[in-house]
Amino acid sequence: MRVDGPGGYWLSDDPALLNVAQLHAWMSDEAYWARGRSYETMARAIEYSLSVGLYAPDGTMAGYARLVTDRATFAWLCDVFVNDAHRGQGLGSFLIAQTVGHPDVAEVRQYLKADPGRSLYRRFGYVDLTAAERWMERPGR
Repeated sequence: MRVDGPGGYWLSDDPALLNVAQLHAWMSDEAYWARGRSYETMARAIEYSLSVGLYAPDGTMAGYARLVTDRATFAWLCDVFVNDAHRGQGLGSFLIAQTVGHPDVAEVRQYLKADPGRSLYRRFGYVDLTAAERWMERPGR
């Protein structure tokens, strides 16, 4: 899937286009939720997820989002990131809209872990968990 966006930016779900080293740098150095994530962990996360890359008109990576999903019953939106140099142009909204609307997951229940004040995600249909008391967590190491 390739989708053209504002200002010549575009996105794709083609994993061959992803610059894993760049994604690792963004996640491990700049993304507060993934600070210190190892390269190996990032590469494995990409391999087993539905990843969407955001690209500048010249083809360089400008952002990223991924969905952990079985493509049938659930999808978890995570690692949404737009590089500083490309922010302020509505690209985050474009990236989220196209990612959550991806044909493989558009009709399945989707989840997100984000700061409660992030109204950006509410614009795309995310609401508080309807039965949060029924969720449990097993923290990783």
